Amino acid sequence: MKDLNSVDIKELQQIKGIGKVTAQNIVQYREENGGFDSLDELKNVSGVGAKSFANLKEEITLGETSDNDENNISVEEAEEDLVRIEFNPADYEIAEVNEVHLVGDMNNWDPSDKTYSLEPEESGIWANSFALEEGLEYKVMYDSTSWEEDKHVGFYGDNLKVGQ
Repeated sequence: MKDLNSVDIKELQQIKGIGKVTAQNIVQYREENGGFDSLDELKNVSGVGAKSFANLKEEITLGETSDNDENNISVEEAEEDLVRIEFNPADYEIAEVNEVHLVGDMNNWDPSDKTYSLEPEESGIWANSFALEEGLEYKVMYDSTSWEEDKHVGFYGDNLKVGQ
């Protein structure tokens, strides 16, 4: 659980359905209003609809959680819920890649949202782990933030899916 009155933009973007703009709006609202007094105040933030609010309520709290909090999850437990995504450019005969990120249901198919970036490994594979729901559809985009450049893996009607 993250404290709404101290969480940063990057941490907010890790919550399903919260993109960069909404995360910025939440932090701006907090700064302009001296913090949040209740979670319901999130409904006053531009970009926070019913779905976003429901997702935020599951991940956000006001104040620190105690060690006795039943919602407190250890790092080991949290890591079990993460999905590792790997992309090997060589599998697609791509010679050189400078940047890789996921675009899909989790960020409203916004190719410029790099919240779900993969990191290069020594082996040449790009990878990272995320909290993604099974069945979620996505594409792997590389060296681009535009669909027009056609630099992605997964094509219309043939998206990649978590857990498959």
